[in-house]
Amino acid sequence: MAKQDGTSSSNTIQPLVGSEFVRPQPLDLTITGDTVKDATGNKVFKVKTPLFGLHNKRILVDPNDSPIVTMKMKVTSKHDRWQVYRGSDLDDKIFTVKRSSTVQLKTRVEVFLKHNQTKESSCDFTIKGRFMKRACTIYVGDSTKIIAQVYEGDERLVATVYPNVDYAFIVTLIFIFDLINNGGTAI
Repeated sequence: MAKQDGTSSSNTIQPLVGSEFVRPQPLDLTITGDTVKDATGNKVFKVKTPLFGLHNKRILVDPNDSPIVTMKMKVTSKHDRWQVYRGSDLDDKIFTVKRSSTVQLKTRVEVFLKHNQTKESSCDFTIKGRFMKRACTIYVGDSTKIIAQVYEGDERLVATVYPNVDYAFIVTLIFIFDLINNGGTAI
């Protein structure tokens, strides 16, 4: 039986954005600017930046321009906190992403699922990487279990999403990690 924390008793990561974004085999994605493509060159997602608004916000959309998630930066946060909502509904928060501390030599970002946002005692996922290399690894909590890896290739990011992991969730984390590293102005 699946728990509500994003894992199940068999240590499988449950879909956080949607089961339609989970594959039983590894998935390689390339990110060029605001566009995400699969290994065959098909557009999987695009990140849109609204032209007007008071908040730093990005929307992950599918190839038909339907919103998958909305990423919104909390303006008053000293830890570069981003809140992620399902679709365009700002009442349906899925998770929060924040820098683990204000001063870092290597970037460490923590992810807190909806149920864990009030206490934030231990993170549900961790992203560790290097700002200058635009490379990162995504782990389950504070463990060594890797669920995705990203590195910079020829003017693009290349991501490998491990089997049975929600790739819309991973792409969202990659964009937020890049935004945090660039002060909310990337993409």
